[in-house]
Amino acid sequence: MEPCSSNTTMTTIQALKDLGEQLGLEGTDLRDFVKEQQYLEREERTKEREEREKQHDFEKEKQDREMELRRMEFEIEMKKIETSVMQEGLNDS
Repeated sequence: MEPCSSNTTMTTIQALKDLGEQLGLEGTDLRDFVKEQQYLEREERTKEREEREKQHDFEKEKQDREMELRRMEFEIEMKKIETSVMQEGLNDS
């Protein structure tokens, strides 16, 4: 999980307060504005984290399928070799 720096990733409370004041908000309206903006930012971070996790899961499943395919190809080649060796043994008899 990536740490969030309050100076770069999230808007600081002071910045939200300043923005709200620029919009003419004060008192309860200003406080509600700041809380709502914080909520929206949290929701956005949650959404981004879920997308990263979803992408990670997709990549993991893809790797697992590729590994299983390689394993099956290896087993097929081993069976071909075994069959070839057994047929040579029968032909030598």
